[in-house]
Amino acid sequence: MTHASLKKYQQVTKSTAQQASPYQLVAMLFQKLLDNIATAKGAISQKNYAKKGAELSNAIAIIGVLEGSLDFEQGGDISNNLASLYQYCSEQLLEASTSNDIEKLNEVAQILIPIKSGWDAIPLENQEQVSF
Repeated sequence: MTHASLKKYQQVTKSTAQQASPYQLVAMLFQKLLDNIATAKGAISQKNYAKKGAELSNAIAIIGVLEGSLDFEQGGDISNNLASLYQYCSEQLLEASTSNDIEKLNEVAQILIPIKSGWDAIPLENQEQVSF
């Protein structure tokens, strides 16, 4: 991607995020998180450890945002369970980063994919109720 193309992509992505609903923002975070993990796996395979580190650092930050957006008062056990899963995923990503362990990245992705799928399956009429 050329510098001009990358700059345009970043502008469109930022604009999209600014116009997104809270539901859409979380969906975007899940997708970016899974993209970061996939890119980190490729970086490990290519022995590009700087890129791996950056991608996993971003992934851990996104998990922090997702965890920080949980509403424990309204979410009850679901929020508590998600917080535990997010914490576990962060720990596994950190460990995968230090050991260049693609299997740990696969494990985290396999935990996150069903959560993302559940989020994506929220009916349109209920998406408006999502707030932070």
